[in-house]
This record gives sequence, structure tokens and C-alpha cells, in this order.
Amino acid sequence: TSKVTYFKSALCPRCRATDRRLSELRAVQPEVEIETIEILTDPARVLRDGIWMIPAIIIGSHRWYHAPSIADLKAALVKKEQS
Repeated sequence: TSKVTYFKSALCPRCRATDRRLSELRAVQPEVEIETIEILTDPARVLRDGIWMIPAIIIGSHRWYHAPSIADLKAALVKKEQS
């Protein structure tokens, strides 16, 4: 299963654009699992995964601290599946 890990906060205005982008991804690739981590309620996970800024998206070895394009997300998912 392709997986996206998304770190966000309900208080983060930049996370809204990322929410929309991940909704767009889910619309074109409904099989993708999106794990959403709320940083305020899971700070241990944030520290363990080395997150220093939000929004943060992790797919395999790829990390973004903004809302990446759908093309970038899809390319990272394909690369992760091939590895």
C-alpha cells in the first residue's frame, strides 16, 4: 500500500493548502493511505520523525514542508513502490 505521512496542526494556516492538495491526491489515487499526525496531540511522534516545520509530508525518503504538486506526490509514490 502506498502511504503518505502528513504532519499538521489545526492552528496552521499553511496546512489548509496541504489539506486540499492531499484531498486532490486521494481523488485521483483513492488507494493511497494518508496517515495524518496532529502535532499538538502527538509530539513524541513529531520528535521521533525529526519534524521541525509544518506542514510536513513524508513519502519514503521524500520530505516536503509545503504543499507539493500532485505530480511530485505521484512521482514519489511510484518511486517508493519501486524500491
